[in-house]
Amino acid sequence: MVASGCTPLHTGDHISDEKHPPIRLKTASGVTTAEFQLHDSLLFEAADLLPKTGYTVRIIREDGRILSESFLSTDRYGRIPETVLWYDIGIRSCSKNPPRTDMVFPVQDYEIRDLDHVGKRYTATIVKDDTLVRTTDFRVSEALTRPSLYAVDSRGCPKSGFLIGEEDVWVEGRNFPKGSVVKLWAVPDSTEWKDADLLNDVTKQYGSQQPPVFELQGDVTSFKKLLWPRKLTSLGRYDVVAEVLSYPVGAYHLNATAQTRTVVANLKQSGFIIQRRQGVKEPLEMNLAGTRQSPLIYRSTFLTSENVYVGVDPVVQPNYIGKTGDIYIVPDRNDATWTVSTALPDPDASGTVESISVQFVCGNCWATLAWTAPLTPGKYDVVLDFDRDKKYTSGVDLIDSLDPAGFTVAEIRVDSISFNYGGSNAITIYDNVNHATVGSPEFYSAANVVKPAAWVRGGAHTVQVTFKADPAVASAQIWAENGLGGLNSSGSPVSVNFTNGTGQGTFTVNNAPAAVGKYLFAWDWKYKNVNGAVTGTQDMGTTEKHLVYAVLGTPVPLPDMSQPWLEILDYAATWASGATTKEGVMSGIMSNGYSNHYTWNMDCMLLASDFVRLVSTQGIPASQHRWGSIWASAIDDMTYQQTKVIDPVGPTWGSTAIQWSWHQWAEAEGAQRDPSAAASVVGNWGVYEDFVFLNYEKAVQINPTQTQWVPNQPGQSVGCEAPMHRFYTSSPTLYDWRGPDR
Repeated sequence: MVASGCTPLHTGDHISDEKHPPIRLKTASGVTTAEFQLHDSLLFEAADLLPKTGYTVRIIREDGRILSESFLSTDRYGRIPETVLWYDIGIRSCSKNPPRTDMVFPVQDYEIRDLDHVGKRYTATIVKDDTLVRTTDFRVSEALTRPSLYAVDSRGCPKSGFLIGEEDVWVEGRNFPKGSVVKLWAVPDSTEWKDADLLNDVTKQYGSQQPPVFELQGDVTSFKKLLWPRKLTSLGRYDVVAEVLSYPVGAYHLNATAQTRTVVANLKQSGFIIQRRQGVKEPLEMNLAGTRQSPLIYRSTFLTSENVYVGVDPVVQPNYIGKTGDIYIVPDRNDATWTVSTALPDPDASGTVESISVQFVCGNCWATLAWTAPLTPGKYDVVLDFDRDKKYTSGVDLIDSLDPAGFTVAEIRVDSISFNYGGSNAITIYDNVNHATVGSPEFYSAANVVKPAAWVRGGAHTVQVTFKADPAVASAQIWAENGLGGLNSSGSPVSVNFTNGTGQGTFTVNNAPAAVGKYLFAWDWKYKNVNGAVTGTQDMGTTEKHLVYAVLGTPVPLPDMSQPWLEILDYAATWASGATTKEGVMSGIMSNGYSNHYTWNMDCMLLASDFVRLVSTQGIPASQHRWGSIWASAIDDMTYQQTKVIDPVGPTWGSTAIQWSWHQWAEAEGAQRDPSAAASVVGNWGVYEDFVFLNYEKAVQINPTQTQWVPNQPGQSVGCEAPMHRFYTSSPTLYDWRGPDR
């Protein structure tokens, strides 16, 4: 094979036994083991098999009974990726008795486990064409050897799917330490919890960030608790986390984290799913409420002194053009409540039910006045009842919105939020797609405009917020909850003074991201003590979809990229997510980025140039090297190069020795980084040249030219590797951004 660019070494199809044993068994919590217990799920992966080949994988009990049989294929490295072979070992479905609503515990053993499986040995076998290829043994223990945690229904029956608005989510735990204090969390699904990962409880049954806390009394080691009441549930995939607390009850615990003392149910798969009943049409959510400007500008917050208009954009909902519906403004209901409570009040919160007809063009110009000031503080949804049956019908009527509220009415509202303001330590981003610097403010309430921001991870960060207020408001104490631990707090709010209805304050981020990543979040705004009077906490509404990129260090400017480009920053932060070191960033970009999303196509110079750009957004300086042959004009001139067996990134080439005329790679932090093969070698460029090249073709005669292949010699000064016979530069020009291709 002849090519004009190249890539370095993949060590072959065999993976080292230390990192990738021939067969590995895991629990759903990610623990490698040969000893399983009831309710574990058995995950299987294998290596050192034939690439791209099908195998039969069986689980056989010690009495010879085949419990499962799967037909699985290897990837191009001869690996069977992680696969669940046995879900919920020993679990049988509960009887169809009426559900219990009390908290009687424990449930009967026969309801949740099959004792026929315990105390026995099993063999996992890999078979190809009736030939036994590999085996490994494991056992199912008679007793629980570690804590167990799983979602159940009100009876205590294991359950992984719940209907929104119709079913409570309970959780059951077994074999926890006697007398321990346990905090339960329902969190968005993740397959990889790391130390210092913030836990964000989604249930809100005890208030934001306040999941259930309880103590196991006496010799009790098991529990069954209500995790998420049906009326508060939201669609999605979730994990259950039980944190065994190491501090006294009532003590403040900052930044709850997933650590070794924490039990995660089904780490490798979702703990449970909240879903709609089969056959129910998907709701049609869109912005409907706004202010009367030309055109209508959608907003999710209103002052009590502002009017509310409603309009339908025909571009978003063309199927509603020409239709007429009734406008209902109703106190906010969440998705779960709308599922089971669909009646619409007449009159509604505005006092009158208006109607609206969707026009063919300029839908925002045909706004209908739906609520005239003064408004009543609170949270509201807007429903357009197109079948005019005085009920909300999912998939027929339009709604603004299910979760969170359609809009909030208060004495104060957020008008804009600036991350990269004068005096901040935010990073200026360049939007290379739209050819413009991302300016501040990064959030506008009008039309809910949200733009990205960037910070160096950790440290102290602030945002500057502009507020609008009713004419009677001269001052208030303000803070925000939820995303990034919130801004300031109820106990330490920011005092904001208002002049002509406008005020501004600088807020401190409570928990700035500690690792590289892309952080999407919302802030729930609160205020109290208006005009110095002692008042209770009031809701100001939610600002959503804030996006902050946390980078490792201050970005390195490049000749044609003085500021990090948004597209490149997004890729780098995503691929290096969770990294806290330079090596972690580069490893993530190599493995998650190049290995999974690039395909080498004889364009090593573009891939190397991309690497320099990617790591520069994370504050890592990098350079490039180009090593190549020249036209044969003298004996010993290098005319071609040949690699060892390498495996370029992407599915095109596979493992092979490649011939080319030159090759380009990058260097950063004392190692040669070759993104074409997602490989790194410690040392200078000469070490890498000796590492990756096997043979060189050199000229042995001129006029006519004759060549022969010779082995690569150590160093870069002998024979055809001498400077006068080959080409090398330490600073090749950066190429235009190429980006991933898959």
